[in-house]
Amino acid sequence: MIELLTVNHFDKVLDLFDITSKEIKIISPFLSQSMADKLCQIVKDKGLTCTFITRFYLEDFIAKANSLDALEQMIDNGILVYAVRKLHTKLYLFDNKYGIMGSANFTNGGFKSNVELSILIEEENALLSELHSYFDEIMDVVKGSPEGLITKSVIETSREQYKKLYTSKKHAGSGTVTSLKIYGASLNKKDNLDDTDTLLEELKFCRAEKKDCVSECFESVSKSEQKTYPYTIWLKFDGEGNDRLNANEGFPMTDVIINGKTCYLSNYPFKVGSIKDDDVIYMAALTTDTHGKNQPVIVGRGKLEGFKEENSVTDDMLTKYEWMSRYPWYCIISESEVLDTTVKNGIPMDEIWDALGSDTYISSFGRNEDIAAVGRKHYQKAHIRLSGNAKDLIDKKFDALKKKYGVIIYNSQK
Repeated sequence: MIELLTVNHFDKVLDLFDITSKEIKIISPFLSQSMADKLCQIVKDKGLTCTFITRFYLEDFIAKANSLDALEQMIDNGILVYAVRKLHTKLYLFDNKYGIMGSANFTNGGFKSNVELSILIEEENALLSELHSYFDEIMDVVKGSPEGLITKSVIETSREQYKKLYTSKKHAGSGTVTSLKIYGASLNKKDNLDDTDTLLEELKFCRAEKKDCVSECFESVSKSEQKTYPYTIWLKFDGEGNDRLNANEGFPMTDVIINGKTCYLSNYPFKVGSIKDDDVIYMAALTTDTHGKNQPVIVGRGKLEGFKEENSVTDDMLTKYEWMSRYPWYCIISESEVLDTTVKNGIPMDEIWDALGSDTYISSFGRNEDIAAVGRKHYQKAHIRLSGNAKDLIDKKFDALKKKYGVIIYNSQK
């Protein structure tokens, strides 16, 4: 499947971080500290292998288009970082199943605010194989170059030169870039990067990373249409397609004892580093609704504690809940309320879809996709990001059912 990405680069990449199990490969001329933070965290949490190819022009660091601190942080977290001259490719590969290529750099601007266009490739084996070959061919050249690998020593040397140039009155008034350090492997032997015109041409990429009136216009339109909150909103599925929850019973919360205290859990098949403190969760039972239709039905809502590395199931938990062997990672539900009725009386997800369509989910917001296309994106996922618009509608419906049936409160002990 091939999908266009326009306004949802950031959320899509977070989704792909979550489902990657082995390796991430990235090519991006520029990166920001905040994106490096997220990459380092997911690599650390999941024990992933990661290779990052970027460009290493001192002028980029002075212009704040690239970050020495971010590069150093990635190296400290075991990410292999390499430099290529005249780099303009943006490519993101996740295991052998997913890839993104397009215009977006690994920066806040590239993933959140700029006007960007990329394509997401999912399980298109022939195309993904070519992209991996492209990446590997670059690596063959880079590894053979004395200026391919970025080390902490290279960063420290550049940091010292950065300080001198940044404070130099001569540099501030010269307007030239010929004295600035360039580091990286050359893929083209004819390249002459000491030529001033070539350098100035390269620096256009740096200026292109900054906002302009067009990107600000698109950003304001997006914000006016899509309701946002300062936390992530998750739809969490409980039950399985071949083992649906009994429609005529109440929703079964998962309670365990952790350090002598009763806690309620939300379980996942893999580490979920994207879940942070105070994220909102809506609990959807895979069941049968009041009309006999098999579909997710929302029966509860609450807040989550952020995922921690130690959040793996224990032997005692497995003894109580055998199914945890398939969902061995968890987040603690700090507070929640569940409708005091059978699960079939909750909010059927088709009611939300009928009202909002593909705007129900962050990954498809503003794209006017049909339900089949959205379903393919979310196939076999344990949790999905909801839009703020969906949250508002679900809360309105939940409040009405709360008045009708009442709720049971489940708060984890602190």
